[in-house]
Amino acid sequence: MSISEDVRPAGDGPDDEPHPRPPRQQHEPSAADFERTPPQDVAAEQCVLGGMLLSKDAIADVVEILKTNDFYQPKHGIVFDAILDLYGRGEPADLITVASALVDSGDIGRVGGAGYLHTLVSAVPTAANAAYYARIVADRAMLRRLIEAGTRVTQLGYGAAAGAGRDIDDVIDMAQQAVYDVTERRVSEDFAPLNELLQPTLDEIEAIGANGGVMTGVPTGFTDLDNLLNGLHPGQLIIVAGRPGLGKALALDTPLPTPDGWTTMGEVQVGDRLIGADGRPTRVVAATEVMQDRPCYEVEFSDGTVIVADAQHQWRTSTRASRRQRSEGNRSLRWSMEGMHRLRQARAAAEQGPDQWVALSAVTADFGAEFRHVLHTVAGAVGSAGSVTRTYQRGGRSWSRAVPAYSRQAVLSALHDRAVVPIDDGQTVRHREVVTTEEIAASVRCPDGRPNHAIAVAGPAELPERELPIPAYTLGIWLGDGDSAGNRYTSADPEIAEYVRDEGMQVTALGGLRYSIKLPAPAAIPNRSCAVCGREFRPKASNVRTCGRSCDGRARFVSAAEPEPNCPDCGGPATGAGAGRRQCRDCRARSGSFTARLRSLGVYDDKHIPRDYLRASERQRRALLAGLLDSDGYAMPSGTVQFAVTCRRLAYDVRELVLSLGYQVSMSTKRVDGRREASSICYMLTFTPAEPVFRLRRKLVRQRGATRVTTRRRYVVDVRPVASVPVRCVQVDSADHMYLASESWIPTHNSTVAMDFARACSIKNNMASVIFSLEMSKVEIVMRLLSAEARVPLHTLRSGQLSDDDWTKLARRMGEISEAPLFCDDTPNMNLMEVRSKARRLKQRHDIKLIVVDYLQLMSGPKRAESRQQEVAELSRGLKLLAKEVDCPVIAACQLNRGPEQRTDKRPQLSDLRESGSIEQDADVVLLLHREDYYDKETPRAGEADFIVAKHRNGPTDTITVAAQLHLSRFVDMAVS
Repeated sequence: MSISEDVRPAGDGPDDEPHPRPPRQQHEPSAADFERTPPQDVAAEQCVLGGMLLSKDAIADVVEILKTNDFYQPKHGIVFDAILDLYGRGEPADLITVASALVDSGDIGRVGGAGYLHTLVSAVPTAANAAYYARIVADRAMLRRLIEAGTRVTQLGYGAAAGAGRDIDDVIDMAQQAVYDVTERRVSEDFAPLNELLQPTLDEIEAIGANGGVMTGVPTGFTDLDNLLNGLHPGQLIIVAGRPGLGKALALDTPLPTPDGWTTMGEVQVGDRLIGADGRPTRVVAATEVMQDRPCYEVEFSDGTVIVADAQHQWRTSTRASRRQRSEGNRSLRWSMEGMHRLRQARAAAEQGPDQWVALSAVTADFGAEFRHVLHTVAGAVGSAGSVTRTYQRGGRSWSRAVPAYSRQAVLSALHDRAVVPIDDGQTVRHREVVTTEEIAASVRCPDGRPNHAIAVAGPAELPERELPIPAYTLGIWLGDGDSAGNRYTSADPEIAEYVRDEGMQVTALGGLRYSIKLPAPAAIPNRSCAVCGREFRPKASNVRTCGRSCDGRARFVSAAEPEPNCPDCGGPATGAGAGRRQCRDCRARSGSFTARLRSLGVYDDKHIPRDYLRASERQRRALLAGLLDSDGYAMPSGTVQFAVTCRRLAYDVRELVLSLGYQVSMSTKRVDGRREASSICYMLTFTPAEPVFRLRRKLVRQRGATRVTTRRRYVVDVRPVASVPVRCVQVDSADHMYLASESWIPTHNSTVAMDFARACSIKNNMASVIFSLEMSKVEIVMRLLSAEARVPLHTLRSGQLSDDDWTKLARRMGEISEAPLFCDDTPNMNLMEVRSKARRLKQRHDIKLIVVDYLQLMSGPKRAESRQQEVAELSRGLKLLAKEVDCPVIAACQLNRGPEQRTDKRPQLSDLRESGSIEQDADVVLLLHREDYYDKETPRAGEADFIVAKHRNGPTDTITVAAQLHLSRFVDMAVS
């Protein structure tokens, strides 16, 4: 008999070849496709039930695989329930007892009578294969659920397309949930009566009692907290909230460049756009409130820039030690690639064969003269192994003499080791560390007094093209050498006029060194025939239809008058345009001439670079810089470029322009003879570009003489403490969490208890957990874990200056940490749907027991909300549903508002949760963090922290005291064992 429906047709005889499977063809689904019988195997269902009736062991095997709703025929599900009911009561389940139970329940008729039970027993070949038959039934049930889920997904898609009112993100999430339910086999009723829920609850109470009240949930690592909460339980949402104690903040008046201009740290809001360190616009996804009484420092850079930052603000720097070694991608060798290739091949061949004694001259002949000098050094280090006789010809005679010989294998090995060392190679250290202001202050200078820390110059700003009223290069020429109140410029290079003409402008030589610039001439109105006499003429306006006055009077008898022309700029009537003009009077005053456009830009008689030009595309900004430098720039033989001007506003605008193109620029001043005081100071800008910045050939040739660029970084020359000022921090959605700050476009960088819970779960108890970090990168998370577990200060790990004892601590803990089932995800600007999707996948693959989200305010909402409060409310509800869905606790880090700072004791309360009261409603447990030494440096409780359990849905609240070892990025249990 057949167990599976997948039966291939047999041939006509034993020698027949099996029928090849026909290729699949794509076709439109027909009505017959949707009328197929769902996947099922009745014979397998009968064998399962027959095996259960014959063997008690078969029942134990089957109940782990099948559920009642896995059976295709309802009567089989009824028999299955009857067997399980008897088995659960400890009674035998055979033909007689099951038939009796069905008679008592009144279901014997629904299953086909007692005779059908005999059919089930006779249908099974052997009860030993019951588990195999059960898996066939389970597979068919899974396929039916998949078809059902596919039907629901199809209906959702068509419903959304028909305008059912659902948001597309909701539709995608519901479709994903439908498929996830199939894989998780979560097919259950939407409700359950109370009498069915009582027994599981009593079983859990008995289990807790049997353990003597010992914790049953996921441990937190803090004894008193575990005793209070009985561990973290599946389905719970735990909120860990505190003030930003490790804030990374800048002074409120710090300027921040944006794609449209400037803002300040005090004015920037969530949703605003800043510029990242890579030059790309990046969006602000979170912003702290103003923080007071923070230790602050002035950070001074080599270009004179000064930024006020708090002690914990982070910077991505390179130290002098790291700069001694080039990055792996730019390491250059002293030898040619061909020579290195020959050396590697010869070394490999020598190691494979027997060793030989060779003279240095033989080695030189094999590899060429480029290794001749270093061979003598290598030979001295290797040492002579003996001597060989060398024969040579001179004066027609043959001569022989003994020369030192060396082991070929030893010489080639030593030569290879010497040749692979890069130029200027130094000690291997970590590059581009993220360090705090306080850490920079402790190591701002090397022992020899030179600056230690350097910050890379930001890349060119990547901004979109803009419609500019005057071409960028032309405006640059006028700003450099043009009359401040006219359309003329002065230049000794006729080549410049050609470049201006290439941009479509008209340039006229006025004699001497003077040139005038005009807009391109408008296209002439084409000739037309007179409406009266038919003679061809050139009209002065598009609505003129006669050739002269004699025809004007008769025109009204010939054709209707044509409408007045419209202004091409504003679309209004051009009645005041005058003969031959296209624009109206107002538009002509704004943009009808080169001078008019200068006035519209605001640069007429006030030279500066308009904001639209400073935020134009890189191509347009480079053209503007080329115009400025062709007129007033100078290329030095070293490759350095200088720009000099006596207009202060223009000088600072050019400085911003150069910075926006990814160059470091310095500014200096000197006194000159001017007509007035404002023009008696010359501002000189100096920078070293890597690309050509001139168009003028005589200057471009001088710049191309530059051999290398050494100004791709600015140094930190001083860090000095200052009086505390109000500070603030923002978080951006760029991958490296970097954004630009100050007028010098300096790149700057953007939660510890939740990390301790994850450590206790995965490292201490070997339970799988996942951290969704929207603030720190994966490397920063691992570095904090290493610091906490190995008890090595975090700043020591970041600086790379580890002692032998520190390395020993790391090595001792590395094995246990590497085996911990802890997963990290640092995807920036993650939304709730992405978190749910990844958590489902991890639950299915690794059975995670804990989810950590760091932190809630950095997440994006599932859909557009009217306010941030509504968006956070949606996030908290979504995380609560996620906890129930994947059946594990979810910890969400959250920020508190400034409420605690307004109180005398500074202790936080539930009402201090930021942005939404729904967080308090959705959470099962709310932990508020409090450190007295954060507000009072002289408190006797220095080094201690309080975990205030402000809400506990299933138990009492309390305050737990722990040790705050923030230099090790951890909190430590203080409970007495």
